Amino acid sequence: MKWLLLSALTAKAQPSSDFGVWSSIEINKKFNKKWSVNGEAELRTGENSSEIGRWGLKVGGDYNVIKEVKVGLAYQFLYFHDIEYWDFQPRHRFIGFLQGRKKWGNFSFLLRERFQMTTKDDSDRIKASGKIDTYKMDSEWSWRNRIKVSYDIPNCKFAPSVSFESFYQLNNPDGNEFDGLRYTLSVAYKLNKKHSFDLSGIFDKEINVKNPVDRYILNVGYAYSF
Repeated sequence: MKWLLLSALTAKAQPSSDFGVWSSIEINKKFNKKWSVNGEAELRTGENSSEIGRWGLKVGGDYNVIKEVKVGLAYQFLYFHDIEYWDFQPRHRFIGFLQGRKKWGNFSFLLRERFQMTTKDDSDRIKASGKIDTYKMDSEWSWRNRIKVSYDIPNCKFAPSVSFESFYQLNNPDGNEFDGLRYTLSVAYKLNKKHSFDLSGIFDKEINVKNPVDRYILNVGYAYSF
């Protein structure tokens, strides 16, 4: 029922819009058919790409339970730009996920369930009264549900895909609800077994939050696997 109400919930406030560019470099190391580790560096811009929104570093690993199902853990350090107070704050994010993939002809279907906990630093968020403006949720727990469909074009190094992701709060003291939706259209290019690139257009929509923002994003990624 909650999914049926999403369109109505998004009408609570008129969102503003923004444009940003996201970029990332990822390194993947596969030890065998079961275990692999990865690292990623990312940079995101905002305010119509005039300001750095955040940069981050992530390390993680995953394990294939069976051929089509894997689980994983990761840690991510974020340096986040708080637009309201115009300062940068360190954040620590801990991630766990379960992912399933099924191939049907030239199509691949992926479902990922991701749970994350993010700790925040509000020590520089000082109100005019002198009191610290604390975050409502710190640490912040959330559940991210992602569905992705990709198509393998025969004898072609390009692979298009489309995905949808929802963001759901898990520890909101006022009641948990969806607070974000993300739509992505991507084209991946596999140069060879080690090098691949990804170009995506993303529509990132905030819902059920104060002063929601619709973000239009150009995402560019590079991955090295060995």
